[in-house]
Amino acid sequence: MKVKKMVSLSSALVLSSSLVLTACGSKDNASSGGDGGKTAAPTDISISVISYADEFIDETNSLWQEFEKKTNTKLKINWISATTFEDKINVLLASGNLPDLTFVEDITAAPVGPQIRNMIKQGAFWDLTPFLKDYPNLTSPEMKETIEKSKIDGKNYTIPRYYPSYGGGVFPILRKDWLDKLGLKMPETVDEFYNTLKAFKEKDPDGNGKADTIGYAASPAYMGFMYNVFNDTQGVWKLRDGQLHSILTEDASKDAMLWIKKAYDDGLFPADFAILNFSQINDAFQSGKAGGGGYAMNNAFSRLAPIQKVDPKADLMPITSLTGPKGNKYTPSGSPFYGHYLIPKKVSEDKVKKILAFMDYGYSKEGNKLARYGIPGVHYNEENGNIVATEQAKKDKVMTNLMDSIFHEINEYSAVAAAGMPADFYARQKQIVDERKKVKVAKPDEGLISEAYNKYYSEIKKKADDMRTKVIVGKASLEEYDKFIADLKADPNMQLITKEINEAYQASLKK
Repeated sequence: MKVKKMVSLSSALVLSSSLVLTACGSKDNASSGGDGGKTAAPTDISISVISYADEFIDETNSLWQEFEKKTNTKLKINWISATTFEDKINVLLASGNLPDLTFVEDITAAPVGPQIRNMIKQGAFWDLTPFLKDYPNLTSPEMKETIEKSKIDGKNYTIPRYYPSYGGGVFPILRKDWLDKLGLKMPETVDEFYNTLKAFKEKDPDGNGKADTIGYAASPAYMGFMYNVFNDTQGVWKLRDGQLHSILTEDASKDAMLWIKKAYDDGLFPADFAILNFSQINDAFQSGKAGGGGYAMNNAFSRLAPIQKVDPKADLMPITSLTGPKGNKYTPSGSPFYGHYLIPKKVSEDKVKKILAFMDYGYSKEGNKLARYGIPGVHYNEENGNIVATEQAKKDKVMTNLMDSIFHEINEYSAVAAAGMPADFYARQKQIVDERKKVKVAKPDEGLISEAYNKYYSEIKKKADDMRTKVIVGKASLEEYDKFIADLKADPNMQLITKEINEAYQASLKK
């Protein structure tokens, strides 16, 4: 796709004009210490947070320093790669030596969720409910649903990280230039998706005369969306006949597994499909030899530059939805947040307020824009109402959205935007989101808690994933799979999980 002009400031690449910067108070909270107008010493704030970037920034980075200046803080940020996040956050929680702000992906589901909830019950983290009213950006109308849906037993023990309901999630992004070259349209059904990947593998889409292309860069974990497509549901439970059923044991999941197996047998995935980690998937995708990969929509632009070094004409485009075997469309959607920050009780009340002021600034119009685009005049310029990224933005890694991963941009299209994205590219992204929003696929277990689920499900799912992978790569037969599923249905722990989750579901209907 040719670069035409950068996204207009009036568009959603900057925040909605309704998100008024009320943080004069926020800035005051961050920078003054109630000392008669004298500037207080900077507040030391340590943070651990997930990152999907390939390289990280440190305290020598100008954007990092600008945030410290704006909030009168001294930041110590531990960026944890998505590849190792789950293992490292478990170690961090077990150590008890938590930073001032600890990011976790989920506070309901295993493996981390149960531990977090037990720690909350034991008083390990601050209840932030009494404080939030003093921070206008954290409680703005745009954050209302995010704050409300992240409560635990009616209280806010976390600062949820805003994330739009559409545009995120692992879902296919394809080489549109390859589609165009092969005369193919964007696939809309699972059969069309398969045929597209097969064409990417077999029809020399890069035109070099060699059979060296990959249909789709993925591992078994990054094909998980297919189980949702085949089951017509979000998450891990399916509502059928008024009851919730685990999609681990559904017949539709066997069909999804066989779809993946067929693709594997036809060589549409990388050779090491069974063992690839996130970093290796990125390498395969960005090599310029893969026809697609599974990412949130913003990666259609942020992953494009490495591919264009191989093929300057490369273009990436997300799939809007996939229609499963029963004729129902599926696209990923979720809660209006992704992840939570918790403040351990070892932090003093005075420092809690300063941490909240820091977060409040990050969720102001100014702070959100700074996190997303960097320093005006340094990392971008405004030309005729458009944001134009500078070379310094690349040098300072602003375009990898590291600071934005702390305070995600409050914008229904923020999951599809990226620094430097051309206006026509962004318009196409918005159009895809608007089409995705028409696809309503329920997550019937949203907000439901089962102690048995938290205790047993992680190990059960690991065994199921291992069995699926063995079948896919030919190390286990379908007969062995069928026996595994029959045994799983009869497993007392699985039955207890199903019983508890259905009791929670029925109780939720009465509220």
